[in-house]
Amino acid sequence: MIVKVEVIDSKDLEREISVSIDADEVEAAMGKKFAELKRTVELKGFRKGKVPIDKIKELFGDQVKLDVADDIIKESYPKAVEKNNLKVATRPSITDLSFNDNGGLDYKAKMEVFPDIDSINLEGIKLESFGTETSDEEVDQAVDHMRKQASELRPLDREAKEGDVVVADMKKISDSKNAIPQDDFPDSQIDLGNNLTVKEFRKEIPGMKAGDEKEVLVKYDEDYSDPAFANAEIKYNCKVKTVNERILPEFNDAFAKMTGQAETALELRLKIRENLTAQKDSTQKRTFRTEIVEQVCKKNQVAVPQGLLTEYLESVAKEAKERTPDLNVEEMKTAYRETGENTIRWDILYHTLAEQEKIEVLPADTENWINGFAQANGMTAEQATQTLRQSGKVQGLLESLLEQKVLDFLTEKATISDVKK
Repeated sequence: MIVKVEVIDSKDLEREISVSIDADEVEAAMGKKFAELKRTVELKGFRKGKVPIDKIKELFGDQVKLDVADDIIKESYPKAVEKNNLKVATRPSITDLSFNDNGGLDYKAKMEVFPDIDSINLEGIKLESFGTETSDEEVDQAVDHMRKQASELRPLDREAKEGDVVVADMKKISDSKNAIPQDDFPDSQIDLGNNLTVKEFRKEIPGMKAGDEKEVLVKYDEDYSDPAFANAEIKYNCKVKTVNERILPEFNDAFAKMTGQAETALELRLKIRENLTAQKDSTQKRTFRTEIVEQVCKKNQVAVPQGLLTEYLESVAKEAKERTPDLNVEEMKTAYRETGENTIRWDILYHTLAEQEKIEVLPADTENWINGFAQANGMTAEQATQTLRQSGKVQGLLESLLEQKVLDFLTEKATISDVKK
């Protein structure tokens, strides 16, 4: 179909090609379209299929030209790209579309391509491992947490002490940063045995009993997890309503059966250890991924197609706008620009690395994932496969598996040092 293809402009990642289609090809496509119309068009005074071809050309000639041009571009553009070995990254912009004097079709197409990468610098990748083994102490802590979740609270007529759960009416007296909009917090449950409970409450409330009242000043650290509270000082009036003792169930076979996870206490401890180890392994992989992506992108500052970056930022802004209607979209795009560049850069780099190192997703990789998914969701492998196909996420799964294989490859090449948990 294509008579001539020429790269007429090349700048950074931008390319423009000129495509010419032979008149015979255009004429054949036009003839086919007119023949289809002749069989189907209905006009007053003519039976279906009997409208003269000249009449059809007179009435529908312009529309047929547009349809033929569209069909020819869809068919010829991929071939033109392949002929010039262009690794296209963005959708083309078609310009200068015209039927020439000879009856042929000419057009130009502008697009961005992926960068050519001869080699990827993988030297000096360093990772920190916190280890994935689970200690007896960690299992004990998980057991205590499960017992606490299944515990009962028994009200007592005595002073509160460490480990108790106090119910109190809290009232805000002062707030240096106006971190909390409301003033009253009735029936607040304060767990004096939880290390996550504000330390001032754990220090000041023990010794109080029902009916006692006290002012408690809470000073939040500069690096507090919620920035709204960082460096804030909030004074509360705390009036105790009840002091409750936590009654923990015994960890035995009956408790294990009650959880629905095991038949014996020993079996439950083994499952807890297995789950904790799996969680650590998953967390370690996520940490390694973050560190690898950051280091590889920093060492290989390949150019990023701006069209892909624009699409990424538009997508992020759209999702954020739906959650926060008054969001400043342009500010968000600016804030996420570097993240977007590295996200696209990593995508380019790991696909290039997979190609260079001949890393690919094998049928066994997909089968293992499907078996794991089936086991986790209580279904057969056949049901899991059907679910995956119906979800339309097969390609996404293959991409995820490929990325993980590249990450495993890079992890093996990295220098890994142990750090404290």
